[in-house]
Amino acid sequence: MESAAALRPLFGTQTYRACDYTMGANFQWRGFYRSAYAVADGMLIIRGEYMGAGPLYMLPVGTGDLAAAFGAIERDAAERGLPLVYFTPGGGLGTLRERYGARIEREEPVRYLFDYLYDIRSMQTFAGKKMHGQKNHLNRFLRENPEAEFVPVTAETLPEAERFLEDFEREAGLTAEVEVEEMTRARETLHAYEALGLSAGFIRTEKGVAALAAGEVVGDTLYVHIEKARVSFHGAYQAIASMYPRYAAKEDTLYLNREDDSGDEGLRKSKLAYQPIGFTEKHFVFIRPE
Repeated sequence: MESAAALRPLFGTQTYRACDYTMGANFQWRGFYRSAYAVADGMLIIRGEYMGAGPLYMLPVGTGDLAAAFGAIERDAAERGLPLVYFTPGGGLGTLRERYGARIEREEPVRYLFDYLYDIRSMQTFAGKKMHGQKNHLNRFLRENPEAEFVPVTAETLPEAERFLEDFEREAGLTAEVEVEEMTRARETLHAYEALGLSAGFIRTEKGVAALAAGEVVGDTLYVHIEKARVSFHGAYQAIASMYPRYAAKEDTLYLNREDDSGDEGLRKSKLAYQPIGFTEKHFVFIRPE
């Protein structure tokens, strides 16, 4: 946790609009992906284990010596007896091609890890014909819960937010390994929101907390790391999807990143319904030995 303040500026240099280069996502999923990191010559290096590719390295980010960082990765892989595999946003493919050229064995797009990108203003207002359905769900939520209010998470309101996640997990009856892991880490991330530099908030109603979200702004993009809503409140997901960006975005925030769909068809359908303007593509890149 004490390293968060040192790592955030390095994450802040990324230009890919990829959730993999944010403090919150790395903290939340560090156990699931068995992540480790190092800072070499002013560059952040992350090693993890991704489904379908085994151990791999993130493309280095920072303001230091990129060639030296690649050298550190290559030495680490050799010392550990690991194949040299990278996980990179599509925008980083050119950097890897320049470094490795004909040694690139294959580049494999990983659709289930593509991040969904949205226009921040569209998500804040649900304006326009394409968002008519989401606007209707939001309006129904507001009609049925006229006293609903968005409450920022602070030291005073954190216990209420944490109780919501506990209640949500109990009501959802999660069984899949990735779902249980995600909820465990969501609670842990929420509890550490201040140290991680995140913002968070929830929607309070007379019938209890209906929804909660947490995330962070990096560059021109707001990343949503946690988004939960009780299905017993019609339109609660639309409410938090709109209210949280209104609260968390800065004046110069242009985009909303709602992360990937993990290959879940229901989640994919839901994220597409909010009319993404594009995706942050992700690729596994396999390098032949010299």
